[in-house]
Amino acid sequence: MSLVSHHTVTVEWGDCDPAGIVYYPAYFRWSDQSTYRLFLAAGLKRDDLSSGQWREGTPLVAAECAFKRPSQQGEKLVIETQVSKWGRTSFTVRHVFRNEAGEIAAEGTETRIWARKEGDAQSLKAVAIPDDAKKKLGG
Repeated sequence: MSLVSHHTVTVEWGDCDPAGIVYYPAYFRWSDQSTYRLFLAAGLKRDDLSSGQWREGTPLVAAECAFKRPSQQGEKLVIETQVSKWGRTSFTVRHVFRNEAGEIAAEGTETRIWARKEGDAQSLKAVAIPDDAKKKLGG
């Protein structure tokens, strides 16, 4: 069974556009934060910085979000996050944003790869997802 993480955000003034509704990039920022919190809940570090530079982690390769209803300043949104699909080197994280009444405000996904690099960014390569990480995340 997939590990599910819940994270609550309060929509702030700076999250909104001139129309007073959440400006779409905020959902992507919150999705990234929620993925990080999912990894913490699983007891995992999402990125290895132990050597002083990034060597292994889960870079984002695709993201999408469907907006179901507008959210505005002062609203609290609960984000439900879980891995919804596993590949050999990639995985998809699903995010559902709900207001306090339980209505879906947005739904999105992130596709990430498990990757390593030995030098500069050009050396980045997808590698098999470690079994331990998959297990901890419910795969």
